[in-house]
Parts: sequence; C-alpha cells; structure tokens
Amino acid sequence: MDTLVVALRVALSLGVVLALLWFVQRRVAKSTTGSSRGRGRRSAAVQVVARQGIGGKASVVVVDVEGERLVLGVTEQQVAVLASGTAPAASAAGSDAGSDATDPFRAVLAAQAAPSLPAAAQALTEEPESAAPVLRARPRNRRAAHIAVPTQQQLQGSILSADTWRQAAAAVRARRAG
Repeated sequence: MDTLVVALRVALSLGVVLALLWFVQRRVAKSTTGSSRGRGRRSAAVQVVARQGIGGKASVVVVDVEGERLVLGVTEQQVAVLASGTAPAASAAGSDAGSDATDPFRAVLAAQAAPSLPAAAQALTEEPESAAPVLRARPRNRRAAHIAVPTQQQLQGSILSADTWRQAAAAVRARRAG
C-alpha cells in the first residue's frame, strides 16, 4: 500500500511540474509574439516586395521600409544598398486596397517598374538593349589535359601497388598451406 501512495505522489508531482512548464511556455510565447501583432507600425516596418536569386548565396531584394523602397544586394557576408527611392502608394498602402488581387505577381512586377525608382533599380527589371557577350564558365568536372602516372618506385609499399597485393596474396597462401 505504501508503494502505491508513493507512486501516486510522484505521478501527481510530475503532472504539476509539466503543467507549470506548459503554462510558462505559453505565457512567454504570447508575450513575445502577441504584443507586436496589433501595433501596426512594428508589425509591418519592413515588407519584402520581391526577391531574385542571382547566384548560389547572393540575391537582389526589393523591400519597403517606412515609405521608402530599397533595392538591396544580399550576399553571405554583407547587405549593400543598390538603389533607393520612395515606395509607390499601392505597395505602401498594402494589398488590402484590392489594386490587383487576382494576380499578385503582376502587381509586384508593376510596383517594381514604378517611375519612382531610380534608373539603376529599373535597369534590374528591364532587359538590356544591347546584349553583352555571354561568358561561359568552364565546367568544374573537366579533366586536366595531362594525367601524371606514378612510377613503381613511388608506389612501393602503397596499397595501390600491384606488388603489395601480390605479397599479401602470397602471405595468405603460405599461412593456409603451412
């Protein structure tokens, strides 16, 4: 009977501790994420309008920050401002105005090509008039023109040497026979 009482006390204590941990976790999560949702300015201070990858770990990002549109070059080491201007009224007001709710992708493209952006930012969205020559990169898996073959003296005692394998096979045969 004593073991049953002890087991019940342990189970009850464990339940209370787990309930307390759950309550604290919910309270902390609500205080960190819930408080900034309804405050307007803090919840939408930075809005990513578009992102285009241009390499393995590099991209160009168009963002709106407090009424200003920035074109950023983002790499693994740094973020650089490529161009800046005032944000168009449609994107500053948000997509709730119903400007082009049927096709949000076209709305983003139209917002990118807005006349309020400087010429450098518009050049990123337009195709170049005079196509520059395309430089082709040499594939990484291309083999070298000359492959060096090691000599027997360089391979002596190596696992790659045929003589080493012959000696090993002879030693195994000698053990089996002897």
